[in-house]
Amino acid sequence: MSILQTLCCFGALLACGCAVSGLGARGARVAVIAHRGASADAPENTLAAFRLAREAGADWFELDCMLTADGEVIVIHDGKVDRTTNGKGEVAGMTLADLRKLDAGSWKDARWAGERLPTLEEALSVAGGPTGVYIEIKAREDSAAARAAGLALAEKTVALVRARGMARQVVVQSFSAQCCAAVKRLAPELRVEFLAGCKPDEEDKWRAACRAVEAFALEGLNLSAEGFTPERLAEVHAGGRTMAVWTVDEPAEMRALAAHGVNAIITNRPADCLAVLGEMGAR
Repeated sequence: MSILQTLCCFGALLACGCAVSGLGARGARVAVIAHRGASADAPENTLAAFRLAREAGADWFELDCMLTADGEVIVIHDGKVDRTTNGKGEVAGMTLADLRKLDAGSWKDARWAGERLPTLEEALSVAGGPTGVYIEIKAREDSAAARAAGLALAEKTVALVRARGMARQVVVQSFSAQCCAAVKRLAPELRVEFLAGCKPDEEDKWRAACRAVEAFALEGLNLSAEGFTPERLAEVHAGGRTMAVWTVDEPAEMRALAAHGVNAIITNRPADCLAVLGEMGAR
């Protein structure tokens, strides 16, 4: 059975905008989270992509962040710069000055030439009005050094959000339970959600994700489209938490997820998603 068929077998929402609150009633509006910004149209994780997402009316734009060699928080998805810039090398091995010299737009299209990798602080400055920021902390847990780097990134992220007074305009998420726990400990006022990519047949991974959410009092569990089932959504909602599903670009899948009552859809195509949800009365 395909993912879409599974979704269509069987509609609580993050009542968002910039202010974060609890679960909405079934049939309430479904939030739209622009994955790495409006990344179908602009180079991912750039200020251009974030601005396009805001202009489209997305409730949130999502970004990925990690630390530079000199301890600054830079916005980029991959551990290497090779795919999304004209440079080569590990992000963690380059200083902010090194990274700022790179062109982060030309790989997408010549019209985006000159786009730079933004700092987290710059990205936060794009938020405003109805549009907030989902920050994914990129961290590994496979070594002591990696865990220490993840904790340092969590601390710096919290400091930047607090310095701008943006606690109600930001949601932090991560695949790292350690980082989620650290953010929640450092900043109880921040909403923190766990990312899980477990497939429907990976029950052990699903149970581990649920335990992490419960143990660290996280507000949401965000799941890959491949791993979504109505039963998992019901379990998350029964625990008083929210679920966003990623990454969803097909209108039929958007409709199915909204009908099930997911709280948010993470998409590369926020304008399309908003149109689909509007037609359904889910906005």
